[in-house]
Amino acid sequence: TMAMFRPSNGYMYLKNRLISDFADQDFFYGLAGDTPLAGDWNGDGVDTPGIYRNVNGAMTFFLINNNTGGFADVSFAFGQPGDVPLAGDWDGNGTVTCGVYRPSAQTFFLRNTNTAGNPDLTVVITGGQANDLPVAGRWTSSSNATGLGLYRPSTGQFLLKNANVSGAPDVTLTMTTSGAVVAPVAGDWTRQGFATVGVVVNLGGTIQFQLRSTNTSGGPDIRVNYGVPGDVPLVGNWDGQSKPPPVPSTPVA
Repeated sequence: TMAMFRPSNGYMYLKNRLISDFADQDFFYGLAGDTPLAGDWNGDGVDTPGIYRNVNGAMTFFLINNNTGGFADVSFAFGQPGDVPLAGDWDGNGTVTCGVYRPSAQTFFLRNTNTAGNPDLTVVITGGQANDLPVAGRWTSSSNATGLGLYRPSTGQFLLKNANVSGAPDVTLTMTTSGAVVAPVAGDWTRQGFATVGVVVNLGGTIQFQLRSTNTSGGPDIRVNYGVPGDVPLVGNWDGQSKPPPVPSTPVA
């Protein structure tokens, strides 16, 4: 589900359901100028936030393992000014780690541990352009790894890669949206076992999540109003909900 980071007050606002309503959790974590991200940093099944901050020229991740606020549990430097932070299980080992997308080079640089160091993976999606925006998600239920993607605001096109190796996208789709684009997002909106894409837009002052339930071309299947102009969107499993069990084919007494 969705969340918002509000740079004006440094608060995170988390929602546990895809409905237009007030936040289920809110807490202070971050400063104006920070870029937020989210992931299950400690493997407990709950996504928690992180921030990416320029500390005297050193781009630094600050990750926290709760949704109540406080000081970072993990911090490390990685990337360079201008990079866009990302989070995912890049190698499919069950651990969410950080990475960055460098727009100037249209290149992803990924770490397999939440520590400083050189990139473990370097990925270029063929056909990427300078104004594309990065997105990450596990695009197929058959893969344990988080894949990468690019979103092109000028055309509404997504380029998605299932494996974290350079090359052509595995899926190319165009999402029809309305409003001014704030950011692309990805998540398992319907608990089907894999992530699909979406876009957050500003509809004349109303912030709306417009989400697809399949990675195919088309308009939004789900629309949720949440946040205010200036908020930065996040997606995560904030309360540890898991995919529900399959429905029995026959009634159970």
